[in-house]
Amino acid sequence: MMRDGGLLVVDVGTTKICALIGEERDGKLWVTGMGVSPALGLKRGSVVNIEEATQSIKSAIEKAQGQAKVDLTFVLTSVAGSHVKIQPGMGVVALKEKEVTSKDVEEVLASAQAVDISQDRILLHVIPQEFVVDQTRGITQPIGMTGVRLEAHVQLITAQRSHVQNLLRCFENLGLEVDGVVFQGLASAEAVLTSEEKDLGVLLIDFGGGTSDFVIYKEGVLKFAGSVPVGGELLTGDLAVCLRTTKGEAEKLKIERGICLRELVDEDETIEVPGIGNRPARSISKKLLAEILEERVRELLILIESEIKAFPKTYLTSGVVLTGGSALLPGLIYLCDQILDLPARIGYPERLPGLTEEIYHPQYATAVGMLLYAYQNLPQGMERPQKKEGLLGKLKKLLKI
Repeated sequence: MMRDGGLLVVDVGTTKICALIGEERDGKLWVTGMGVSPALGLKRGSVVNIEEATQSIKSAIEKAQGQAKVDLTFVLTSVAGSHVKIQPGMGVVALKEKEVTSKDVEEVLASAQAVDISQDRILLHVIPQEFVVDQTRGITQPIGMTGVRLEAHVQLITAQRSHVQNLLRCFENLGLEVDGVVFQGLASAEAVLTSEEKDLGVLLIDFGGGTSDFVIYKEGVLKFAGSVPVGGELLTGDLAVCLRTTKGEAEKLKIERGICLRELVDEDETIEVPGIGNRPARSISKKLLAEILEERVRELLILIESEIKAFPKTYLTSGVVLTGGSALLPGLIYLCDQILDLPARIGYPERLPGLTEEIYHPQYATAVGMLLYAYQNLPQGMERPQKKEGLLGKLKKLLKI
């Protein structure tokens, strides 16, 4: 799909903002710009201070544009948090030509969206599950099939309208028009899951800073999605309180010495914990550090298990894929095996040409997935509007890719 200009995606997380710019070169998607900045004005995936969040987003975008040096054609951002919900939908149309056309598919998907969504929510994604032509079920591509009735079963991903409005306001303050908002869990899945895993059944857990998103795939399509308000930032906060140190030092301890399974720590191992202010550093058992992290991670996994209890273990044949900034915490794979009773692996984003080494890390899975998702789903030759439509206009025309 040939395009002029660059595709900008901005992963707005609780602890960091990651902006990536992709360009098409020789029929392939290249990453030509990258910018990362600390996230200010955000809490658990939501904007709580528009001015601070705007400046954080601006910083990341400017860094990415400084590398890519290309005009932007499309702009997408991400959303996460427990306010993101999934619900089923169903649409039906009569086949006038007795054969399914692309227009029929568009109409039946539009019909499936006509469900009772409250005024305080906005539709982000329409995910087809299956099509039914007359009595034939399980169809994934109905175009060209003969029949008199076309039915579509979908999953609808919605978000709190105010959360999306506040996020878009940050971009509007920068003079940028957002073409689409992508659920972070869906984007991460695009970057780290294989087609075989999606087909056999898999649970993806994206451990973010303020939230942890999760999605379930089966038979190649998304079946369930959710988010819990527990992430790496909460782990850091617990360490700071329990070890009586600053959040900065707690984050450093988590990254450099952290482990979330006490069984993997020797009894005589110790670590130095800096005090707050002028208080002296203390020596503590490393097992205490592991116990604190283990308790919080166990709580997170138990929360997720309760959210997916409708899906038996046999449904998730491929097991669990862990990604996100906290996915590399030692012991996490073992805890997944213990609590979820499923084999786990770490999910690294797909290697794209360009800035490969810089972004080949689980913490950039969402941003890379957004690039892939947008590149595959944005319509070819889509023209940008000639004049600004305002925030509400954008909300009405957000791509449901």
